[in-house]
Amino acid sequence: MRKYTGLFAIVLFLIGSQAYAQKATERFIPIGESPGLSGKHTVIGTVDEVNKQTQTITVSDSSGSFTAKITDETRIWLDRSHLKLTNKMGAFTDIQMGRLIEVKSVGEEREGIAEWIKVRMNQ
Repeated sequence: MRKYTGLFAIVLFLIGSQAYAQKATERFIPIGESPGLSGKHTVIGTVDEVNKQTQTITVSDSSGSFTAKITDETRIWLDRSHLKLTNKMGAFTDIQMGRLIEVKSVGEEREGIAEWIKVRMNQ
């Protein structure tokens, strides 16, 4: 029994450390390439509308459009990987109409509060 308890603890540690590692390195992963997230738990699309007053954005992809709320906890990263530059932290002002973005919402819902956003930078 003790052998299984130790094995179970190791499995939990490995699962937890992988999730933490991905959160710590997510900003460096290009749009659409997040293992286990991109396209399954995130939405990749273009920005249709940016509302500065309500701090919301509307994004459309092949299945329709949705609205995401940006909060102080939302992390925004600038994806500059296709320019062969390092990704860096961004701000709400970097989210502009027509830009390609990837949005990960808090929880499993398609709409709601954005946990993080990656914005493709063109230059």
